[in-house]
Amino acid sequence: YSNVFANFVSSSMKPMLESKKHNSDGFQIVELGGGRGTNAKALLNHLQLHHNDVYDRLTEYTIFDTSPTLHELQRQNLKIDSDYADKINLVNVDMMEIAEGTSPFLTHSNIPTTLIALELLDNLPHDKIAKCFETDEILQAELNPLDDDCTTSGASSEAIIDTSKQYHEEFSPASDPLLQNILSIDPSLSTRLASSGPRWIPSVALGVLMRLFECRPNSAVAFADFDWLPPPDLSTPEDQSLILAAEPALGDPIVTDMKGIDHPCYLTSPPDALCDILFPTDFARMASFTKSILRRDNERRAMPVSVAAMKQNDFLLQYGLDEVNKTKSWAGYSPLINDFGNCSVLAVTPHHLCK
Repeated sequence: YSNVFANFVSSSMKPMLESKKHNSDGFQIVELGGGRGTNAKALLNHLQLHHNDVYDRLTEYTIFDTSPTLHELQRQNLKIDSDYADKINLVNVDMMEIAEGTSPFLTHSNIPTTLIALELLDNLPHDKIAKCFETDEILQAELNPLDDDCTTSGASSEAIIDTSKQYHEEFSPASDPLLQNILSIDPSLSTRLASSGPRWIPSVALGVLMRLFECRPNSAVAFADFDWLPPPDLSTPEDQSLILAAEPALGDPIVTDMKGIDHPCYLTSPPDALCDILFPTDFARMASFTKSILRRDNERRAMPVSVAAMKQNDFLLQYGLDEVNKTKSWAGYSPLINDFGNCSVLAVTPHHLCK
């Protein structure tokens, strides 16, 4: 799997490096949410073995990760026990702070850059929005404790949630600066809300894309994640009798605690329970938003780029046919393309590469 993304890096960076319009002799790779560093090590290994001319021009591989624990594992695997330590840069930072512009991200440069995020989008913070039936005003969901009048905004990066209390949603006029900026760039994200009900917006992911192209106009992107997730398995009478504390919305996450038990919504899990909250990604809308960003500042790019929302198996076949064939059984089954049919990829590439 990592080898395919190494091929994507090579295919995307070669044309940009050959164009010479960016005044740079090298390029950089940025990975968001690098796990233990396994993907980075495998990708760099394949790039060095099979695309050595491109690997030699790689100046830096930077991983941005929110988790201090994974940040330390990345340090051990990539800075201590690694042949690529001289190319690795590790940054422990909250993705929301990057999206909101309150933490440094990338230096402003024309250097070609590839941004990769594998199964990160589903865990990033989202905003729930709706539209007022009477005024057409865009509203954002906020969380209020049931037992007092103190309002805690879900849009604020400094909001503190007291997990000993129960909360409910209330909608108020959209005031979060990041959310307002996103909707001003692509108003289509809020269309038809009155008829279809509330909708989740991947505000942090979109904010990161905004920061990326602001800092690095000559960038390629590969975001891979779930485009669909099943409804929660509410198999017990207790689960089925719970009243939803949050209004159902388009793109609702699946909420599962560490015991593998699903919950009706993110506000109905037991107090202090650790839960995995997974959001599906609407890749077509994310691609539309990315095109809106790119239209704003087209002159800074060394060459035109294409934006595509692709099913993951199509992406893997386009950039890794040899890798797919290596994993095929005698019956033609390949886990790379026959499993995880509910995954897609946002691909931003030099224009001629995107089908």
